Amino acid sequence: MSEVERALLELLNGHPPSTPLTRYDICRKPPNSSIPSVLGENLSVIVAAVVFNKSGQVVLIQEAKKRCRGLWYYPAGRLEPNETLVEGAKREFEEETGLTFEPTSLVHVESHLLAGYWMRFTFTGYLTGGELKTPEKADKESIQAGWFSMEQLRSYPHCHIKLRAPDFLPIVEKTITQNSQMPNGRHPPLLPKLHPHHFMCMRIVLVKVINNEFQVLLNMEDTPHFPTVKDAWQADDSLHILSMDAFKTKNYMGPKHILSVEHAGYKTADGICLSIMTDVQTNRELANSSYVWHTVTHPEVRQLIAQRLELGMGIPCP
Repeated sequence: MSEVERALLELLNGHPPSTPLTRYDICRKPPNSSIPSVLGENLSVIVAAVVFNKSGQVVLIQEAKKRCRGLWYYPAGRLEPNETLVEGAKREFEEETGLTFEPTSLVHVESHLLAGYWMRFTFTGYLTGGELKTPEKADKESIQAGWFSMEQLRSYPHCHIKLRAPDFLPIVEKTITQNSQMPNGRHPPLLPKLHPHHFMCMRIVLVKVINNEFQVLLNMEDTPHFPTVKDAWQADDSLHILSMDAFKTKNYMGPKHILSVEHAGYKTADGICLSIMTDVQTNRELANSSYVWHTVTHPEVRQLIAQRLELGMGIPCP
């Protein structure tokens, strides 16, 4: 197995390179306007959780914040400085529900570019303890928590509870679908790796499949590696920039999946790196000598690529 295929196998199993990124192949912003990501300044990260009880009910919380007081939502809140994504999800869940849980996988990732970068990471997992919060224990985090069946939530907006927003309902449905599938029919569990990054960035595994031959795009500057985009926050944008750099024209891509998430939560490294994978739908000629197509020959890697390219076998990219 070549070094490239070994690195690809690791990524396909959710393990990005442990060596820090010291250079990027493409920068979305001019060097003088590219600044490190700092939580609370130019970066906002939300951590959330979809957790079920043994009866298949999902836990929701009743909001205490003034602008949405009394409305129900799933447990979610802002990541705090010097906190990992998993630590933040566990803390927010306990503060808002009174319960504790152990995250087992990410199920959904979203991103927007507002006044700065905004991302929301939703985990699922299993309950480990605690007591469901009641109105007698109301505080600034929430008024109370409650268990709700999917039959109740699917009847929204005609159910008896008022939701802060219904945007989390598809995430709950997606989690149910994933949990009901056999392990070989769903994406493997994915938890963030504690790798520090100063900037928002994406590592892109771009696949080309022709006549049952699998090829991956590599950047050959320094040592062969999967292309990286600095100041990246959204897959379509990053893939367009990569297409213009490597092919000098637009490409059409298939479904985009997250292979890994990297975030450390250190004071000086709030950045997040997503490794993403997609396949190119057009056979464009490369127009930049820094890039080459590498043919994948190892059977295990070829099989994993084929599996990950199937719809539903990965966490969709934001």
